Amino acid sequence: MALWADITDPKRHFETEVPARALKDSVLRHAVLAFSSRHLNRGKTEDELEALQYHNHCVELLIPAMSEPEQYITEDVLASVAILRQHEEMDGEDNQFHLTGTTHILNTVSTFGSSGGLGEAAAWLCLRQDIYVSLTTQQPLRTDLQNFLDSDVFDRDDDFAWSSRMVFLLAKALQGAFSDHSISRSIGEEVQEWYAMKPHTFEPIRVVPRGAELNRRFPAIWMLLPVHGLQYYHMAKIVLALSESSAASSTYETLRQSRLIEKNIRHHLLHVLGLAKSNSKAENTLFTARHSLVAWGWALSSRADQKAAESLLRDMHVRTGWDMDTLIESLRQQWREEYDQ
Repeated sequence: MALWADITDPKRHFETEVPARALKDSVLRHAVLAFSSRHLNRGKTEDELEALQYHNHCVELLIPAMSEPEQYITEDVLASVAILRQHEEMDGEDNQFHLTGTTHILNTVSTFGSSGGLGEAAAWLCLRQDIYVSLTTQQPLRTDLQNFLDSDVFDRDDDFAWSSRMVFLLAKALQGAFSDHSISRSIGEEVQEWYAMKPHTFEPIRVVPRGAELNRRFPAIWMLLPVHGLQYYHMAKIVLALSESSAASSTYETLRQSRLIEKNIRHHLLHVLGLAKSNSKAENTLFTARHSLVAWGWALSSRADQKAAESLLRDMHVRTGWDMDTLIESLRQQWREEYDQ
């Protein structure tokens, strides 16, 4: 899990801090055991009881901890709920119970978003979890973004900080897209400024345009560490593209604009998928690709692109154990509807 949780954390708190703290903290220990058992035993129905027992015991310990005044809610508690949220995301039917818990803590204890240490690392993980739900349900973010404004990621100049800034910009775009407030032009300008000013380490070390073969339907984009920041950039561009609207002079012009927007969405989606396929060691890119397909998979109009997307999802199942059958069937239904029209 640490490979997924620490993607924007240079100190890798989930890899280094959480195991050490779990030796002493019972809540954190049972959260880790619940997630680990669930992950290791994916697909083994007879072994799911073990993970459920760890999960339920962790929840029993969390209830009194969550009832404490805000000054007594520790970063270990936040990290524990964030881990349980990762556990919950594995469910075929996501009830988002623990997402409610993480956002409640973040919005109550506003300092976690800029506290440094494990608390802030967990806060950024929780924000990415909230982004995932916002994308896939088309609902507003639950997290108060104001709580992150004092984070040092806006002052630092390392790759991790730049990636975190793009996570924040995507969150801002989603906040406008799925609320009563429209996306301001300034957010689009901030996204473009990020791309224009990003460090040279965000440039691909190799790019191969996509081809006709099934295994080349996505562009090959080999990256160093900051692959996640670029994925979030392309996702932000999709959210911004979907928010574009202008008064068309005719029905033809309306349809033309719609086709251009869909083409733009497809362009950025293919880059999200290409980054995931090309950088196999960065496993979290697979989850970002999956979430993007949930939200925008309908934009893949080519049969070859659709087959390549299915292949990527099946590869993700093999690597992570996450069930992809429901998503693949949902995408097939969307694609059939497009062809039937």
